[in-house]
Amino acid sequence: FACLSFAQTANVQIIHNSPTPGTASGPTVDIYVNDALLPELTGVPYRAATEFLEVPAGADIEVDVAVSPSNSAADAIATFPLGALEEGVNYTVIATGVVGDMDTPFDLAVNANARTEAEMMGMVDFNVYHGSTNAPTVDVDARTVGTLVPGLEYGSYTDYLSVEPQTYYLDVRAAGNPDIVATFEADLSALGGGAATVFASGLLGSTPEFGLFAALPN
Repeated sequence: FACLSFAQTANVQIIHNSPTPGTASGPTVDIYVNDALLPELTGVPYRAATEFLEVPAGADIEVDVAVSPSNSAADAIATFPLGALEEGVNYTVIATGVVGDMDTPFDLAVNANARTEAEMMGMVDFNVYHGSTNAPTVDVDARTVGTLVPGLEYGSYTDYLSVEPQTYYLDVRAAGNPDIVATFEADLSALGGGAATVFASGLLGSTPEFGLFAALPN
């Protein structure tokens, strides 16, 4: 999108979080926006994120996702009409679910309140998306801090949290259960003033392996 100029634009970050169960990853995909395939959206691997890209606002947007390499939007395995985006608004769009799965189908999860920087100087703002298709509703605790994320259901985003830029140990539990499913070290010490989207990814007890990942604005 860097080579184009639009009268009205929105900013969109795309995160690929759709796994292929039983493998180590997910399909590499081409993502077409209104039939156009741009370099940033070509050959996007599993768990990759784009930076925030300028896209037209005020006009209907249609997204086609095809397995890479593809020839055109006609090769799409799924098509999503996003409607008209709002000028100047930041969006996070996460490809989620599993192609062909009736319970957790392939879909796009849109957050229209994305942040590219912290609202308070020196802090780190992040939200969390639950994108692990076979994981239950979860609580996420930060040791020595308390519960950061209570009762997060699959397919849902949290509101943004604001924390000090330091290292945290995050414990993931089934909601209301004291037993820890997994623990992750999150070193946010260099991200003061920044923002991130943290997404739960993969499968519990299977492959791709369950994990927490953070996508930064760049």
